[in-house]
Amino acid sequence: MKKYLEIFLLSSLALFLELLIIRLMGTEIRIFAYLSNYILLAVFLGTGLGMMLKKKITLEYSSIAFFAVLVVLVWKYIIRLPNLEFKIFSGITEMLSPLSESYIWLQVNTFSKTGIIIGIILTLGIFALIAFSFVPIGQQIGRKLNQAKSPLLGYSVNILGSILGMWVFNAFSYLGISPFFGLVLAMFFLFWLSETEKARTYALMFFLASVVLLIPKNSYQPYEKPVTFWSPYQKLTLSVIYGVKQKPSGWYLEVNNAGYMGLLDLSAKSLQEKKTFIDAVFIKHPQDKPYANQYDLPYYFKPQPDKLLIIGGGGGNDAAAAVRAKAKSVEVVEIDPVIIQLGRKYHPELPYSSPTVAVTVDDGRGYMERVKARKKYDLIIMGLADSHTVSSGLTNVQLDNYLYTEESLRLVKSLLKPDGVLFLTFEVTRPWIGTRIQQTMTEAFGFAPKVFEVRSEGAYGWGGIAFVTGKDRNTINNILAKNTDLASFVSRNVQDYRAVSPASINNLSDDWPYIYLSRPQLPTLHLIIGLLVILCLFMALRYTGNLSGLNWPMLFFGAGFMLYEFRTISKASLVFGNTWTTNLFIITGVMIFILLANFLTVAKKAPLRLSVILLFLSFLMQLFIPASFFNNFSGWQKYALSIPFFTVPHLFSAIIFAKFYLESRVKAPVLGSNLLGSVIGGFLEILSFLLGMQSLVYLTIALYGCGLLVAYKRR
Repeated sequence: MKKYLEIFLLSSLALFLELLIIRLMGTEIRIFAYLSNYILLAVFLGTGLGMMLKKKITLEYSSIAFFAVLVVLVWKYIIRLPNLEFKIFSGITEMLSPLSESYIWLQVNTFSKTGIIIGIILTLGIFALIAFSFVPIGQQIGRKLNQAKSPLLGYSVNILGSILGMWVFNAFSYLGISPFFGLVLAMFFLFWLSETEKARTYALMFFLASVVLLIPKNSYQPYEKPVTFWSPYQKLTLSVIYGVKQKPSGWYLEVNNAGYMGLLDLSAKSLQEKKTFIDAVFIKHPQDKPYANQYDLPYYFKPQPDKLLIIGGGGGNDAAAAVRAKAKSVEVVEIDPVIIQLGRKYHPELPYSSPTVAVTVDDGRGYMERVKARKKYDLIIMGLADSHTVSSGLTNVQLDNYLYTEESLRLVKSLLKPDGVLFLTFEVTRPWIGTRIQQTMTEAFGFAPKVFEVRSEGAYGWGGIAFVTGKDRNTINNILAKNTDLASFVSRNVQDYRAVSPASINNLSDDWPYIYLSRPQLPTLHLIIGLLVILCLFMALRYTGNLSGLNWPMLFFGAGFMLYEFRTISKASLVFGNTWTTNLFIITGVMIFILLANFLTVAKKAPLRLSVILLFLSFLMQLFIPASFFNNFSGWQKYALSIPFFTVPHLFSAIIFAKFYLESRVKAPVLGSNLLGSVIGGFLEILSFLLGMQSLVYLTIALYGCGLLVAYKRR
């Protein structure tokens, strides 16, 4: 019984630490917010190698490695190169961003060959450090599994522990507890689980060192000190906007240490106090002054709307404008609950306290799917949803990607009343981003939107590019015909991105939602890092003499399993919303299917040949039934039909895994090979950048087919 308890605790700790490291790397070294799946692969690499290694590595090495990870995250030492200055680890983003074809927010062009080489070396060093930190934990779990009298019971306990670790991490995220605290707490448990006196001594020493390292060092004046909050998605830092007399007062909000939004006071009283500055901004075109406020501008197209929907409400600027414009009913949707809490408490105009404003914490796409059958709107406002991060370590899709696809914009059109208006704003930092949005809107609505720039030199905030259209082709033209000053403003600031290589810019779709990637391709940064990680995997196996012990069928099964799980998370978000709860419940459902597969295998209720046939049939279903099909249902029917549809391939693949796992004499290398296969499957996910999401299903089928062919040949 003791062995099973140890498996359970170690597995819980491993999953908890895995998610903590992914979160911390993405917030403190921002490029990993775009590459979080590679941090996951480093974890799988370390855990799998630990299970494969014969040489004993005790848990104190994990304590040492995790302390080193903390040093990487908090060390601020500055290095200076020609034309480039960066903090040694957090500066990796600046060094590597010129290598990425995918746009990374708020990065200046600091191209430096030396910087790129240093960035790649530092990145690989971090991957190696994270991988090494999980080697002792993986080895301990593997050793306990080898000692378990009932192999599948031991494996099932491993899965149950992983479920607990995942839920504990998400509880931490829901409660807003700092992941730094979680990492220190996990290091205490490493001390508690260490088996020898020497291991406990080292683990205790580095646990205490971590506590000292993270003691706050107050270098700010009380008025200036930013306050950090942790949401289920990201790190949020709030600070007062002060010392700028001309621009709006309020609060400045950073996400993952990068500028995100302001909570601005744009009330009539506040603007009157800054009237001299504002008049000077518009001295050449004073008639533009009413229209240069991006938050008030939608109500010149649709005054006092009866029904208004705001997608991406953020801290409350759009809602405040709606209250000022006397909109009768305002629905605000925002995915991040902590941003809503900050808006309720800190926005100078307190728009979320207005009785006309109803706030829903949800994914915008998911919310629109839920209300499409019963609600129509006079005006829909889509604010810039620049998420700065992918939605999960199990996908390369960012939180906001599915909001701008053709299918999503068709959904927006269906929610508009006959004379309804869509007002979408975006910060077009690259011409091809503007071209893509313009083309996709044209395809979704059937005619081109009005596209124009809205700027005020900071008088009303940051501004952006407005894409405005109506459900009816003539709606916007009729509005402009009645308001010649507004028409003049639009004409003077017009933008036409279609002139920028329109033939080479593809539209956004649910199969290819990558708004920040210039075209379908294998991104250089992902390709280089991924190939180097795979190379390191096989070099490590060869160097340690464990390459011959690799179980090739399990390697293929692990690759196929992980690749399909990436695809499942991405597609399920189109049905349930791209939220942290979707990820939690889908992954939990997958793990429950693994437990069910183990039970069916022990009970001899799942013949191998039948499971193989059903596995491939379930994959074929994914090819012919689109995720959008399930949005035709609601309530319990949607859940009852869609969750089994997305996750049932995992049941049959888990049965196949369990059959071969039982046949193996030594269990740890089998599970280790499976985890190492997950590294390869995670890398292959980049093919979706080139070929789209659906291609991952074909590749998954090929991987499972190869695994079964090798397995049957060995038999």
